[in-house]
Formats: sequence, C-alpha cells, structure tokens
Amino acid sequence: MVAYKSIALLALTFTIATVESLSIVGARSYIDKAMSVFDIKTPNSRIEQPELILTFAGPDDKPVPGDSPIVQCEASEPQLLNLQSVVIDPNPPLRGQNLTFVAKGVLSQDIEEGAYVEVDVRYGFIKLLHQTFDLCEEITKIDMECPISKGQQVIEKRVEIPAEVPPGKYIVNARAYTKDDIFITCLSAMVEFPPV
Repeated sequence: MVAYKSIALLALTFTIATVESLSIVGARSYIDKAMSVFDIKTPNSRIEQPELILTFAGPDDKPVPGDSPIVQCEASEPQLLNLQSVVIDPNPPLRGQNLTFVAKGVLSQDIEEGAYVEVDVRYGFIKLLHQTFDLCEEITKIDMECPISKGQQVIEKRVEIPAEVPPGKYIVNARAYTKDDIFITCLSAMVEFPPV
C-alpha cells in the first residue's frame, strides 16, 4: 500500500514522510488508479480518463539545503516557513528499509487550528491524488500539535518504506496555508524507485 502525504514541517510534513503514507489506509487505491491506465478495457466499460500532467522545475524553485530531494517552490513569494535544511537517510530512499529525516526551519508566526495543506501526488505524469488536508490533524502523525509556535522548529522522524512500493517516479507537491490563507510554504519532492 502506498499513499503519499506526510513529509514536511508544515508542508515539509507532506513531502518526504509522504513515503510513509504510501503504506497507510486506503492508499492502495491511488496506485491501482495509476496502474489501471495499462489495463485493457472492453468497449462498453466506463472508465475515467487518466490525467497526464507534466511537472517541471520552475524558475522560482530552489533546492532546500541538506541531503534530500526536497525543493522549495515559489521561493520568490513571501512564506512563513524559512526551511533551513532537510536531511534524509538513506538518500535516495530504499524499499523495505527505514527512512530517517531531520528538518530544521524557522516560522515567522504561530500556526493555529484551521491551517491546511494542498497535496498533489503523481506517479510519473499520472495524478494519483489532489487533496486538501487539515495541517493540524496531519502533524499529529509526526508528534506535533497546533498551535505551532513561531521560531525555530526541528522535526526528526523515522518511517518505514514498504517493500511493495511499485517502481517508478513519484512526485509530491505541497502548498500550506494558515486559516487566513497566508502562505506558509510550498515544497516539492521527486523520489524514484528503480525496478527490482
């Protein structure tokens, strides 16, 4: 089972630990949707056409310092989170092994209940998920809770990468906002699992 949603501090909660979510409840349906593109259907079957989307680095994207695949998108826009570093081990992540990540950043204002994150997950160019999550609910999965006080934040988490993760390129984009729609951050990551 593969799900993608928890990887960044605030949105960081949704960009590397996303691999953790690859094994959480209901996630298999997203992979099944991606793989169904290759199924042969009868002429009378009603299937939704897969959405193919190209994802390229933008001119405003900048790598996050440290050792990880995370990129800060829309970096020229004012953001409440100044992400200082993200380190993952091993990098790149490996199937069937634990992944440890440490993220450090500074928040310029408190994050309160009502904050949310928009997550977009793709398997190659196929969109698997586009959903809005309650940020305060999601961060409980990394032992944090709202309100998150402004100032220095450090997150360290260990997650298991399932051995069943299908080979391919996974792209995760996360945009987080306060309850008042103030931009917290935008993060993106690409992780590729080679064929076994």
